[in-house]
Amino acid sequence: MLQLPDARDGRAAAVRPARPGTLRVWVASAAPRPCLLADLIRRVAQRHHLRPEVWQAAPADWSALNVHPAQRSGPPPDPLDVAVTGDGLPAGPAAHVVRPGAAGPGMPEATGTDPLALRLALLSRPYQEDLALTGPDLDAAAQTLADWRRRVARWALSPSKPMCAAYTGDFLGALDDDLDSPAALRVLAALAADAGVPPGSRFESFAYFDQFLGLDLAREVGR
Repeated sequence: MLQLPDARDGRAAAVRPARPGTLRVWVASAAPRPCLLADLIRRVAQRHHLRPEVWQAAPADWSALNVHPAQRSGPPPDPLDVAVTGDGLPAGPAAHVVRPGAAGPGMPEATGTDPLALRLALLSRPYQEDLALTGPDLDAAAQTLADWRRRVARWALSPSKPMCAAYTGDFLGALDDDLDSPAALRVLAALAADAGVPPGSRFESFAYFDQFLGLDLAREVGR
């Protein structure tokens, strides 16, 4: 079950939507980091058979980062399950409040770099921590993306095999544990390096994990 910080004490607690079957999320900022977090919540909620509704006062277009667009809303809707907000920004009547750390002094110039390198770089850090990305950070993320995509394309040539249950459990458990995306990404790195897992199994696992990460890991398949 997905666990996020409780609005009362900040401790991670199970998310139980006010309206059964629907998870209502409010995003107080149009910056990329909170928008990406709301998108990650949306993806994880769908695995738990919830229908996510993401609302924002002024929806931003972060489609280049594979962020699903939010619905426009004035004040936060009520009832509200999750607010993604920062200090001094409204949280509304949310049961859970996700507060990403500050991202500054500004996002580095990404001209000529795959935009999803920024998504990977953001997911690589605990969302609660302040963040100051640099050009080299984006370059390193782009190199990791390129390596994983090459591997996925190569694994796709092998016979399909079931996903490895241990890696899958660790990956999903990390995301359910207050969106611990850095731990989830470490699972990917360990699986990529584990020669004992058949290539077909690694392909199926990476393809499934990418439903949550949104990194287009199968982009090079068939090219």
